[in-house]
Amino acid sequence: MSTARTCLALGAAAALTITGGVAAAQAEAHAPSRFSFESQLTAIQFFGTTGPIVGFPTKPLVPGDRIIGQDRIMQAGRTVGHDNEVCSVSFNRDVLCADIVRFDGRGDLQASWTVQWPATGSSGPSSFDGVVDGGTLRFQSAHGSFHAAVMSNGDLEVIGEIDQ
Repeated sequence: MSTARTCLALGAAAALTITGGVAAAQAEAHAPSRFSFESQLTAIQFFGTTGPIVGFPTKPLVPGDRIIGQDRIMQAGRTVGHDNEVCSVSFNRDVLCADIVRFDGRGDLQASWTVQWPATGSSGPSSFDGVVDGGTLRFQSAHGSFHAAVMSNGDLEVIGEIDQ
């Protein structure tokens, strides 16, 4: 992920008016950075109110159920990190997820999202959107959004933008 920043020239900043200049300078000073990666599931565990569930649930998830997962993070066919996520089932099969994506040597991104878990089936939703709400090292102060979709091979493609 590129974390390049666009800086305003001093002469252009001096030409801005006080009323609109501060907001305009802030908007132009931080151009969003696009990112993309593939996520390959390496481990997943479902927990019901009575304990671990073996495999994917055969009954609808209920409030209080949890999903814990870990994925291999890939870019251009190479492993570049991993993630750890935890999801909690709320009401009406709404699932609230928090994830830390670790990019080897570059830092971490914190992401969160909400999905509606299917009532039946052997997998989760085919796509979802979420927010990036922080990071470390190269991603410190990162904020943005992403779209994730299941690819034909079963991996998840994640594409988004962050401001820093």
